[in-house]
Amino acid sequence: MASAYQRVRAHALRKKVDLVKRLQPKGRVLDVGCGTGEFLAELKQNQYLVQGVEPEVKAREQAIANHALSVLPKLQLVEAREQFQVITLWHVLEHLHDLRGSMKQLFARTAEDGVLMIAVPDRGSWDSDHYGENWAAYDVPRHLWHFRQQDVRRLLHEHGFELMESRRMPFDAFYIAILSERYRGHSLPVALVLALLKGSWSNLVALATGRPTSSTLYIARKVRV
Repeated sequence: MASAYQRVRAHALRKKVDLVKRLQPKGRVLDVGCGTGEFLAELKQNQYLVQGVEPEVKAREQAIANHALSVLPKLQLVEAREQFQVITLWHVLEHLHDLRGSMKQLFARTAEDGVLMIAVPDRGSWDSDHYGENWAAYDVPRHLWHFRQQDVRRLLHEHGFELMESRRMPFDAFYIAILSERYRGHSLPVALVLALLKGSWSNLVALATGRPTSSTLYIARKVRV
C-alpha cells in the first residue's frame, strides 16, 4: 500500500511539473501551501526560481532543511513587488480564512499574463453526492470553503483572472474514497476495495456525463492589471 501510494504521488508530482513547464517554460514560481517542498524542489532542479509559503512549522522547516528552499509562513510576507509567472495552490484555497483577501494578494503577486493554478475538491462530483456528510473532502472544520465549478469561475473572474482550462484529477477520487469509507466505519482492507470500485465509478461517471471528478484543477491567466 505504501509503495503504491509513493508511486502515485511521484507520478502526480511529475505531471504537475510537466504542466508548469508547458505553461511557462521558465520564470518564477510561488507555491502557496508548499508542504515539505518536493514540488518546488523539482522545479528548482528544472532551473525555475522558486518561493514557498507554508504555515505549518514542521513542514516548513523540513522544506528548508531538505531542499534549501525559501519558505515563508504567510502569503502576506511575500513582497507584493515580487512578481511570479506561476502561482500554485494545491488543495489550499479551501483552507484560507480570508478568501477574497487572499485572492487579491495572489493577483498582486501574479506577473502580467502570469498563470494561477488552483486545485480544490469539487462538491459537484458523484462521490460528493454518494458519501454525503461522510465525504472526506468536506474535512470540517479544516476545510472552510466547499466549491462547485461555477463558484471558482466566478471567484477568478471577480479578481482579475480569466479561466483558461479546467482539468479533472482522477487519482483524487481514490484517495478521497478511502478516507470516506473509513469515516463510514470500514476497516482499511475493506475501505481499499470499496475505494477502488467507487473511485473508478466516480471517474467513469465524470467521463460519461461531463460531471466533475472529486477534485478539479483550474488554470487561469491574469488579465486585469
